[in-house]
Amino acid sequence: MKNAVLLLVVLLCGSGPAFGQAGQKPTGQKPAPSTRKPAPPKPPPPAPAVKPAPPPPEDIHFKSRYTTGDQITESVTFIRGTRERYELGDMVLIRQHDLKQTVHISVAARTYLIAPEAAAAPADPAAPAADMPKPPGVVNIETSIADVGDRKPLFGQQARHVMTVVDRQPQPGSCDQSKQRMETDAWYIDAPKVVAAQPPNTLPAPSPAACRDDVKATLVGDGALLGFPMAYTTTTQGADGKPVVVMQMEVTEFEVTNLDAALFEIPEGLTVASNTRDLAKAVSDANEAQLASRATSSTAAPPKKPGVTRVGVPELANKTEQNVDTRALRTQLIAELAEQKMEGVPLAAAPQAELHAHAKDLGCDYLLVSQITELKASKPGRIGRMIKASAGESTTKDVTEAKLTLQLVPVGGAKPRFSTNTSGNDGGIGFKTGLRLARAAAMIYLRYASPIGALNAMQMMNMGGMGGYLNNPMMMQMQAGSGVMGTGRGVDRTAGAAMFLMDQAMAGASGASADGAPSYDASLAEALQDGAKKVGENLKR
Repeated sequence: MKNAVLLLVVLLCGSGPAFGQAGQKPTGQKPAPSTRKPAPPKPPPPAPAVKPAPPPPEDIHFKSRYTTGDQITESVTFIRGTRERYELGDMVLIRQHDLKQTVHISVAARTYLIAPEAAAAPADPAAPAADMPKPPGVVNIETSIADVGDRKPLFGQQARHVMTVVDRQPQPGSCDQSKQRMETDAWYIDAPKVVAAQPPNTLPAPSPAACRDDVKATLVGDGALLGFPMAYTTTTQGADGKPVVVMQMEVTEFEVTNLDAALFEIPEGLTVASNTRDLAKAVSDANEAQLASRATSSTAAPPKKPGVTRVGVPELANKTEQNVDTRALRTQLIAELAEQKMEGVPLAAAPQAELHAHAKDLGCDYLLVSQITELKASKPGRIGRMIKASAGESTTKDVTEAKLTLQLVPVGGAKPRFSTNTSGNDGGIGFKTGLRLARAAAMIYLRYASPIGALNAMQMMNMGGMGGYLNNPMMMQMQAGSGVMGTGRGVDRTAGAAMFLMDQAMAGASGASADGAPSYDASLAEALQDGAKKVGENLKR
């Protein structure tokens, strides 16, 4: 029995390699090569797409405020690529330099006009050579530019403080003998790329027949200090050293951004005007409709300034057979009343009883009822031709005369407080008459909201806060035109756009009509000014 157990143990121990590791190759024997192909390696995951960084924004959008005395003009400007957009009250000006055209849009009238870019008025071919003025004289203009040294951040931009002084000294024999000293205290930043890429501002060229002095210009200082104006105060001084005009500009908002291209296109649904007169007529009609609608509303009258007389001014009645814009004349009469420290309020045409009722609702003290009684034209004589030639006017243009009657009637009363006859003519038209026409044209063209909800001549006269430019051609040229000494530096492009609108308004609101009929603008302007002065003198008594 013991031997059987021993035998079993031996057998079990000896069978370990054979039975305990079945299927295992003997030690030292190489495995047979595999016939299976190895799996291909997995490709690496794709790298995430790297989006190119968007280019930094280069378009600009800013708001400006202009102040002359107590009058303020606010504007909004957009510049993108080769296009500019300026919003001035109701008017929008889009400059499409790529198409070499400008687009004028009246929002209220829903009307636009397309005009060629930088179109210059042709010379008068009828002016004979004998009427050319005398040879020009000499005017010395010295411009001094100084870095004050101050720096401050403005809307994320580094602004520098610069003083500019322009001294104008006419020499004996010059046509314009007015001396002038102009000082500009300004803050500039480096011009943004999109601004620097724009073409220079263009202002109306003087008449070929006008006397042009030979300007000898000198520059003291570094013109590169002037850049994009963020704020400035300009003071002009007369020969006595006292300030004549003070105008301020301040950029109230400024951003470099990406602008929508649609801002620089003509909106759909607008009516196209064929010329500036048609556009001015559309604006006038829209304003008149607004006046008529508000005459029947219950709008409360705004408070009057202490000591200021408020006068309701209906549309002028035209008793002649000539065609003149009586609404524009009403606006100009309001402006002339403002010169006499009175507040004029435009009233839509209506029967007398309704005019008195509406004037009372608006807090008016008087109604000023005006009629055009006579308009006549004649050819200029020899002396008249000489005067016109010296003023740069066409010597073949008719001399016109206008006569008006004005009645100042207390609101609610039947008997006039004051009646007068007034007249004007353009036989010797000069700068002052032209300036009055420019102011009137600007008022017709640029519309600003008033507390009464209609045209407010107190605010609109001289294009509101931009009045300094209309009163001072040298300041207009330097800041709104070609810049200091024609370099293009320091130019206020918004002011340049406003001056361009004013010039276009002049083309539509003055000059001979398309059928060759004479223009009575200058003579009517003189008559209105004379009438407003007489009214002002009567109220002072």
